[in-house]
Amino acid sequence: MAGLQENVELLNAARDVAGRPAKGWLRAVREAIGLTQGEAAARIGVRRQTYAQFEASEERGAVSIESLRRAAESMDCELVYFVVPRGPGARTYADLAAARDPNATLQRATDHSMALRGGVDPDDAP
Repeated sequence: MAGLQENVELLNAARDVAGRPAKGWLRAVREAIGLTQGEAAARIGVRRQTYAQFEASEERGAVSIESLRRAAESMDCELVYFVVPRGPGARTYADLAAARDPNATLQRATDHSMALRGGVDPDDAP
């Protein structure tokens, strides 16, 4: 969890400023860079109808990650995907773990004590 904890503030900030466009990211970006659906489709070797389905699926919230990746690639973009804690009192993964599992705080304290005694590094503990 160490890598997640180090980046949680940046991930939360990205989430806070990057609200999803009403018609979806694929359509918003494609229109912003001046591509038609047909041009985007041709760039990744699919029919225009297939590309249109990518956009429609995203708008409905039913698009696959692979479809998003391929569509982003057609616009010389990269899909960036992450999951962040939500809700009051859970701005970090540790907060979320503690809220979901009351024993998580105790486990972290135990891991820390073991590390101080020369045991396992808390960041390497399962």
